[in-house]
Amino acid sequence: MSSPNIDPRAVVEYRIPATALRAGDLVNTSPGGDDDWQQVLSVHTTEDPGTETEAAALIGDIGDRYVVVRLTDVAPVDSPVYFVDGAALAYGSEDSDDSPVTEVVSDADAVRTFLYTRYELVTVRA
Repeated sequence: MSSPNIDPRAVVEYRIPATALRAGDLVNTSPGGDDDWQQVLSVHTTEDPGTETEAAALIGDIGDRYVVVRLTDVAPVDSPVYFVDGAALAYGSEDSDDSPVTEVVSDADAVRTFLYTRYELVTVRA
């Protein structure tokens, strides 16, 4: 019996302890709901508070109960995009006009900071 062809683009989701997160991991910040995948930028614990002043200070305040995780903040664009005279526009809702795509996408340097408990399992993908 031959094995099935596996698409190399297929991904597996699994859960790991928050303390095992590393920069570059992809985390679902909303498992069980509307998926919201973000990339881990940095992880801060009492064992390794990092060099970012604010995150290290927060770890100093909250101790070893939590893991501070800085993530990208890439919001989905939930409407189709079209082009008019070279300008990209996103369809508005019934209550709003169409908008330039540059107004509905996240800022390139937007960051979210999450607190996970040391014992929490976090959904990630390979």
